[in-house]
Amino acid sequence: MSVTNEAELIAYIEQAKSDAIHAFQTLGKNGTLSASLTFHITHRIPDTDHLLNIRFPGGLARDQSPKVSLSSFAENTSLILHETRLEADTVIHAHTNFLSGWSLAHKPFPILYVAAARHLLAREIPNHLERTRSPLEVIRERLDKHPELAPPPALLESNGGANFWGKGILKTSELILFIEEAARYQAIAEQIGGAQVYTPGALELQWKRTGLLEKSYAYAG
Repeated sequence: MSVTNEAELIAYIEQAKSDAIHAFQTLGKNGTLSASLTFHITHRIPDTDHLLNIRFPGGLARDQSPKVSLSSFAENTSLILHETRLEADTVIHAHTNFLSGWSLAHKPFPILYVAAARHLLAREIPNHLERTRSPLEVIRERLDKHPELAPPPALLESNGGANFWGKGILKTSELILFIEEAARYQAIAEQIGGAQVYTPGALELQWKRTGLLEKSYAYAG
C-alpha cells in the first residue's frame, strides 16, 4: 500500500492499528504472550520517514486499547530497522512464555521445531547479553563476523523477552507465534532427551515447500 498523501497515511495507520489489535488479541488468547502482555510494535511506513509506534498497556489494564504515535525513522538512529541486511520494516518487542526461558538462561535458541524451521533460514536466535550495547550494534557485529550464517529473525533479550523483526505487522506477529510454539515444544523435549536436529535432507524438503530452498544455498547455517 503506497502512502503519498495525508488521506492515505490516515488509512494506512488505521489498517496497521487493526492488524496490531488482531495480533495482540490472538497471541494473548492462545498463550503465546506471557501474563504481562508485553507487545510493542515499531513499524516503518513504506516510502516515508514515518515510524509508527503501537503500544499496548498490558498487565491488568481494563482497557487494552493501544496508544499510537508517529516519530521519525531517520532520527531513531539506533533502531534495529536501520540494518538493511535484515530486510525488515517491523520490529516487535514481546515477552513470551517459553522463549523467555532461553533469555533467562543466557543461551541462544536453536530453531529445531518444524513449524518455525520451515519458514526460517536461520538456525538459531542469539542472546543479547551485553545490554549496555544496542540490539543494532549486536546484530551488526554478528552479521559482519558471520556472513555465512542466515540473518536471525530475532534477538533474545537476556533476562527478559525478545525483539522480533520482519515484513509487516501480521507476518512478524505470525513469526512470534511460530517461534514461541517451537520454544514450548523444545522445552518439553528437554525432559525426554532434548530436541534433535532434523535428519539429512528433511529441512531442505521443508524449505522447498515454503520457497526458501534456493535462498538457503547462500548460507551455511
